[in-house]
Amino acid sequence: MRAMGRQHSSQLKKGVSLIEVIVGSAIISGVLLSLGLVAEYSIKVTAIGTERLQAGYLVIENMEGLKSIRDMGWTANIAPLTSGMTYYLAYSTTTNTYSATTTVPALIDGKFTRTFVLYDVYRDANDRIAPSGTLDPNTKKIFITVTWTSRNKARSETLQTYTSNIFNN
Repeated sequence: MRAMGRQHSSQLKKGVSLIEVIVGSAIISGVLLSLGLVAEYSIKVTAIGTERLQAGYLVIENMEGLKSIRDMGWTANIAPLTSGMTYYLAYSTTTNTYSATTTVPALIDGKFTRTFVLYDVYRDANDRIAPSGTLDPNTKKIFITVTWTSRNKARSETLQTYTSNIFNN
């Protein structure tokens, strides 16, 4: 009987060892799968963050380009632009200057589109910006938008600000 008890005990230990290996493998597989999913999510979030950062820089570049256009002459470059119309910023490598255009340019880095819209500004009796009142021909409200598609979803970064004819030109 003792021999049978030892044999049964040995088979039981082998059976327990097999169950331990299966459970251990399942736990390790679950952990590795979880780490893979976290890594995949991190890569997606990093890519989206990088695109948003690029778009933010393009918004700032657009604002600097508009300042350059304004500085070259408000009357010639800003005042003639139609309020509410969508414009694109164009850079001439020949003259090293920016200009506003209605012609849709090629995508920036094959991904981004940059636009701006100017709106008339009105002032109230206290000379504060107001929804209505007296038209201020020397101030414009600007909406700058950078759009792109990422992971089949439209995305955008925007900036709203004002510009004025600070040089009276």
